[in-house]
Amino acid sequence: MKRPWALLLIACAFALAGCGASFRPFAAREIVWHDDDAVPFAGPPPPNPNYWMSDQVDNLIFRQASQALLYERHREAVDVNALDEVPDSTWFTNRLSRAPMSLDDLRRGACAQVEPPPPPYTVIHGKEGGTSPGALVRGSDGQTYLLKTDFWQPERGTAADAIATRITYAAGYDTPCDVVVLVREEDFRIAPDARRAGHSAEPYTPELLHALLAAANPGPDGTRRATLSLYLTGRPLGGFDFEGLREDDPNDVIPHQHRRELRAFYVLSAWMNHIDARAENNFDRWIETSPGHGYIQHTILDVGDSFGIRWDIDNDDGISRRFGNAHYLDIEQILGDLFTLGIAERAYREAVPGPAFPILGYYDVERFVPDQWRNGYPNASFERRTEADCAWMARIIARFDEPSVRAIVETGRFTAELTTNELVRILMGRRERILERFLVRLSPLSFPEIDGDRLCLRDVAVESGLRAAETREYSSRRFAGLPPSAVPGALAVSHEGSRVCVPLPPAGSAPYHVVDVFAGSAGREHSHPARVHVRETSPGTFTIVGLERPDSDDGL
Repeated sequence: MKRPWALLLIACAFALAGCGASFRPFAAREIVWHDDDAVPFAGPPPPNPNYWMSDQVDNLIFRQASQALLYERHREAVDVNALDEVPDSTWFTNRLSRAPMSLDDLRRGACAQVEPPPPPYTVIHGKEGGTSPGALVRGSDGQTYLLKTDFWQPERGTAADAIATRITYAAGYDTPCDVVVLVREEDFRIAPDARRAGHSAEPYTPELLHALLAAANPGPDGTRRATLSLYLTGRPLGGFDFEGLREDDPNDVIPHQHRRELRAFYVLSAWMNHIDARAENNFDRWIETSPGHGYIQHTILDVGDSFGIRWDIDNDDGISRRFGNAHYLDIEQILGDLFTLGIAERAYREAVPGPAFPILGYYDVERFVPDQWRNGYPNASFERRTEADCAWMARIIARFDEPSVRAIVETGRFTAELTTNELVRILMGRRERILERFLVRLSPLSFPEIDGDRLCLRDVAVESGLRAAETREYSSRRFAGLPPSAVPGALAVSHEGSRVCVPLPPAGSAPYHVVDVFAGSAGREHSHPARVHVRETSPGTFTIVGLERPDSDDGL
């Protein structure tokens, strides 16, 4: 797709979004499940460096100040198909969102196999950049890995690399393969040409290796904990921003702050308390398809700050308690405290160590309010999230049941079973709060299909265990024609487990139909409808062409 035409289409979409609520039918075309944004072009483009200090100053100060002066109309995400879902692209891949994943698939994540390569590991270079200590090693499988060890908090960093990366991968994002290994010094060799970090000509020595492993947290039987992160293929091009476009990528045609997968990453980050979603922790890489031609793949590189990170410079944990509840420099809260003389309630003031402290820091359920969670840095995509974006991610998180979460957490190889159980408990508790807030306000009915003479949907609130099937109440109404008009009488609704069905319209009654299906639980919520658009493509043959989730119960 050429950029000028793509931008014109996007501009038209924005313009239409600002028009009145007049009915617009869905076109009679197949549902888009793949966005072909990997069209090869001449390259590679030059790297886009992400300077930590400038990124920090811009996000913490200038962008917060400019946002206070900016008026921007409410806009829904652009990269959404006719079923209110996100197609596969270089940004996102439907995995757990559309089909179950086996426990082994969840344990494997982005890796080719569940188990890491066995020793020996050959050190080929010192680690460059980042906070955690480490080295570049070649595994016995011939592949290159970044080996990292814990620092400050025992076990959390290495475990979080493995666990949070697998959650992020299952949710649909491109990630590295990170695995926890328990190693001894004798498991390593040093390549003859190994050098220290940076451009140093000094050789990498046994003393450096000894110091690296001696500082690592101990595992069982005299081993030391580390993470092996498989080096990603392709040429590094720097991290992608959460706002704007990459001008040297003709496939990048949707402003990043209007991509649903980046907006909704807020909810996934809130679940894990991944507080450091910013450009430096993202990764663009050039994938060559033929000599001199290729495309850019977008990767979430580092989510290892999750699950209760604490700062080693924070002696009394005054800052660490705030993580997830305030930006590093939170101008809004500072002004609020100023004008209320500090009496405004702040959740972090009630933070207390949990049973798995210090490993899980102040990561908890009790203080977690899903729509009040805050990233360390203000994030342009997160700030533009809508209810529809958050509901989409809630439907994905709903598919992580307790066995799935436990299987992933066990890849962190915590020494104590208490830590494993506590992390599972917190994740499941935060999951429930996310589903209560984001899943059932808009309709949780999803993935419509034609089944004989019926239109059927799946109730994700029941599938997830958030609501019991026997407590659910359903109703439906139908509109027919173009423009549609209400058809008198309610439709009969049948349901078994999480499957909800209504009869299809009579054959030949109208070429276009809109069916609203409502779901609710007695004494609790009454969700807005799932609005399914159906065309009769030939006599007695119906095709689903769209699904909407209105934010009210009003008719068309």
